[in-house]
Amino acid sequence: MFQNWNYDLYGQFGKVLYSGVYRNDFSKSRILKAMDVIIDPVTLQPACRSAVLLANGGTGTDLNCVPYNPWSLGGVTPAAVNYLQVPGLQNGYTSQDVFAYTASADLGTYGIKMPGAKNGVGVVVGTEQRKEKLVLETDSSFSTFDLAGQGGPTIGVKGQLDVVEFFGEARVPLIEGRPFADTLSVSASYRYSDYSTGKKTNTWGLGAEWAPVKEYRFRGSLQHAVRHANITELFQPQGNNLFGMDADPCGGAPTASPAQCARTGVTTNYGNGLLDSPAGQFNFLQGGNAQLKPETANSLTLGLVFTPVKNLTGSIDWWMIKLDNAINNIPPSTLLNKCLFENLYCNLISRDSQQTLWLFPAGRITSLNDNLGGYRTNGVDFGLNYAYPLAGSGTLALSFLGTWLNKWEFEPINDQGRFDCAGLFGPQCSQNKGPLPTWRHKVRATWATPWDVQAAVTWRHINKVMNETTSENPLLASATPETDRELGARDYFDIAASWNINKTLIVSAGINNIFDKDPPIVSSTLADPSIFGNGNTFPQLYDTLGRLVFVSAVAKF
Repeated sequence: MFQNWNYDLYGQFGKVLYSGVYRNDFSKSRILKAMDVIIDPVTLQPACRSAVLLANGGTGTDLNCVPYNPWSLGGVTPAAVNYLQVPGLQNGYTSQDVFAYTASADLGTYGIKMPGAKNGVGVVVGTEQRKEKLVLETDSSFSTFDLAGQGGPTIGVKGQLDVVEFFGEARVPLIEGRPFADTLSVSASYRYSDYSTGKKTNTWGLGAEWAPVKEYRFRGSLQHAVRHANITELFQPQGNNLFGMDADPCGGAPTASPAQCARTGVTTNYGNGLLDSPAGQFNFLQGGNAQLKPETANSLTLGLVFTPVKNLTGSIDWWMIKLDNAINNIPPSTLLNKCLFENLYCNLISRDSQQTLWLFPAGRITSLNDNLGGYRTNGVDFGLNYAYPLAGSGTLALSFLGTWLNKWEFEPINDQGRFDCAGLFGPQCSQNKGPLPTWRHKVRATWATPWDVQAAVTWRHINKVMNETTSENPLLASATPETDRELGARDYFDIAASWNINKTLIVSAGINNIFDKDPPIVSSTLADPSIFGNGNTFPQLYDTLGRLVFVSAVAKF
């Protein structure tokens, strides 16, 4: 009975070890002691107060302290640097164990097929078990936030997540080879997941294809997807990190009123430039949340694949995605604006003794991992491919891929309003995503010669994006800095070639961004890693290295 079934049983075991050593960083506690200097009554030379007091039976704490004087020529001695430098040590690992079993069959061999179809019903069923583990151990330099230059403490963490799943898929041809129905088929899939956190989820999908003639095929699908929180999102220890913001709205050039600022804890320092961080970086308290609910997403796609003439194929796909209970932290700047303008979440804002959000660790905005409102996005993908034979000289292939982003709505907090980030960038719109241009495309021409050589030219285009503060949505609108108002459009041109010398050796070479176009530059605030930027730009979207020349060789033995 089971002779027409295919079976697959497998196991996978993986472990990645991590060891990190930070060298040459200064200890903040030692900096304070090394710069607290008095005259030693015995030697009559400058010495650390902590060492002098301890040597004389007082309340000193560090006999090894060496004075550090960065304002005097020769004041930074090798002995002082050796005293200040401390190593930071991290060790840990991640592991994943997977066991899975699947069985598949064409039920047509048992006579199970639709009357109008030539092929039978195809099915696959299976089960999978996964075990994921994370361990990170840090020394006191990291865990106590003693290393200068860190955004906050790095605290050790341990966590494990197990899941057992059962799944099945089926594809049912309904009609084949008939007038106005060269192909008509439907498909369905389902997955049940049981997590060790007590969460149980259901994932499913429905799809359909209809080709009235061979040259045109319509397709559509409806998917319900689920993502459970990962180990870091669940168990990350609480500690300070940094977020980017041009200036404190209550600082040197206040954009909020005294009454609004008082709600955030600014009572006597309103308009004080001290509230503005020189680096444009402010503190927020991050951390995991073991009570996170799984993310859920519903997506709908409708498309057309066509081959109207020989050697020409194309596709158009409209898509819409709705994601709820998105797992992330609310952008700290959003929480600050909510407090200023709507008197909400003010309990999550804590100012330090100088009423800043950056000078001391106590000044911060609490933004732990949570289930946010979610995202609503839709757009259209375009694809076109054409191959043109060149008489006696090979083939010229042309391809085009483009995406139009119509909408990318983000709801940071459930039922507290949403804003459309399509075509925008900034602390709220770019968090974990980077800029969101409304149009991107790639055009490529490839010449495949009869001499085992291929050459290609590629044009990559990215539309301009505007600062989110230019939006008319009141949740985004505020004063727009002139230097960061717009990231201009970028066009990159690449060339590449490869030569199959023989069956064992392939040589390739090329130049990406041949005109050495620089990426758009923004302030360090908007390129902070917390909003998925780095190096005063967004490397996930733009070419940050300029012109790139490469040569490679592949040998097969």
